[in-house]
Amino acid sequence: MRSDPAGPKPAKPSCRQASDGPRGLVSGEVLCEAGQTGPVWRVLRGALRLDLCTREGLRFVQIARPGDCIGLEQLACVPIAFAARALVPAEVQACHFTTDEARRAALLEGMLQQQARVADLVTLRTGPARHRLQQLLLMLAEDAAGRASAEVANRDLPTIKDVAAIIDTSPETVSRVFGEFRRHHRLDARQRRGARFSPARLGEPMPARG
Repeated sequence: MRSDPAGPKPAKPSCRQASDGPRGLVSGEVLCEAGQTGPVWRVLRGALRLDLCTREGLRFVQIARPGDCIGLEQLACVPIAFAARALVPAEVQACHFTTDEARRAALLEGMLQQQARVADLVTLRTGPARHRLQQLLLMLAEDAAGRASAEVANRDLPTIKDVAAIIDTSPETVSRVFGEFRRHHRLDARQRRGARFSPARLGEPMPARG
């Protein structure tokens, strides 16, 4: 299991759940657009891609993982900063912070969350491509407590294009590294939107290239 460079996670601020309950998202479904206002969302399951809107189009910023909140900036009267869409099937919950204390706690949580996600970004953007892809797959296998089952199982994956944008490489390189993982038995199988693997096995050091 990876250690969290941001340190212990703060207690989750209390929030009243939306009356319609958790919302499920299919892969690629948009949760919110930059500049909008709406609920603060907590990720319960899966992962979402956050993008900055530029003149050249959407640019990847970070991954929202289980336990993370999206749109906390609205508690400071700022519109949603980033577009968010599901990288894999996900579930989110709208939170309504009913007291000033809860809002302050949520903003503190958001600050610590950002530190952890910046550390994620460093991991996903430095080192060899196979290390970056390995770390991304391990992140996506974790739950809100940072745990992942060691069992071999089918796990949802982003598209090759999304993976390439996240780890800052080309789709061709992503496909090549997936092939390398299969040859070294780190992955039992890969489909278009998923793969079968054990995080424990995938996390083992890869043999040096000859």
